Amino acid sequence: MFVKNCWYVAGWDYDLPQGKVLARTIIDRQLALYRKQDGGVVAIEDRCCHRHAALHLGQIEGDCIRCMYHGLKFDPSGRCVDIPGQDRISPKAVIRSYPVVERDNWIWVWMGDPALADPNLIPFSVGPGDPDWDMRPSSLVFDADYRLVVDNLLDFSHITYVHRKTFGGEQFSDGLPKITKLDRGFRVERWLRNAPALVFIEHIMTGRYDMLVDYSVLMPCVFVMRFKIFAAGTATEGPSNGQLLLDTWTCQSVVPATADQCVYYFSWGASKETATPEIGDLLYAGINKAFLEDKEMIEAQHRNIKLQPDLPMIGIAHDAAVNQMRILMNRFIEAESAGIAAE
Repeated sequence: MFVKNCWYVAGWDYDLPQGKVLARTIIDRQLALYRKQDGGVVAIEDRCCHRHAALHLGQIEGDCIRCMYHGLKFDPSGRCVDIPGQDRISPKAVIRSYPVVERDNWIWVWMGDPALADPNLIPFSVGPGDPDWDMRPSSLVFDADYRLVVDNLLDFSHITYVHRKTFGGEQFSDGLPKITKLDRGFRVERWLRNAPALVFIEHIMTGRYDMLVDYSVLMPCVFVMRFKIFAAGTATEGPSNGQLLLDTWTCQSVVPATADQCVYYFSWGASKETATPEIGDLLYAGINKAFLEDKEMIEAQHRNIKLQPDLPMIGIAHDAAVNQMRILMNRFIEAESAGIAAE
């Protein structure tokens, strides 16, 4: 159920300060992460090759980490370089290391074949370190199959119902978006014209607006959205001809830990040209509240599916992007199992 040959987010950069060892589980694999003396991130198997003790309980020594059960020390490549009480070290005394890239304030780890770890496959995002954007980061744990969270991101008709108290908007379920296939995912575009402001911001944005919802969902589970608000214009097709009032990015990654749990890393923020810090506060509060609404709904959905996994689901028109993404993910998973490249 997992794609291996891709980059997964292991956390925000602030999750891993110098001197800390961080435990992470990604696609049923336990990792230990720490920083070398130059600040670079090391990601290794969270399991000593001696008695399988957890290395996230270990001690950083220079660029190496020492297991604090019986003292074996491993370098960043995963090779054991010291065993107390003996001089000879078996060449089998090795644990797996993983390629790591830090970009846009996210720590990305490649979980598949290291020879295929191409940094160019890391999706575009806007991090909280970008000086032109007031991005506010956060994260949540969902006790659910990560694919249900990805489904949720691909079908915004749920906003009308799940988020009626935070976002609202009947327009999200009234019409269908434009869906464009990408190399490793899909782009979804929708214009809401002459619509009221979203619920969480309506007390400072009264009147009617044109809103652009333009996002990409990329393999296996990265969501990046440009959300813009314009004064209501006269255009009914194409871009709005109203004045741009608010320009935002939200960047999100759903990272499967196990079949029944995933971590949701997300941020939302506006350009400093179109918003004040107070608007940033509203965006941050709004998205956190909305994702708690998603969490409640999706975790209950996951429990229902686990109890009766063979019950069929009927399809509706809003499932188009959901179904296409599931097909794409399954094609990649099947290709990896067969040892071939997905097309």
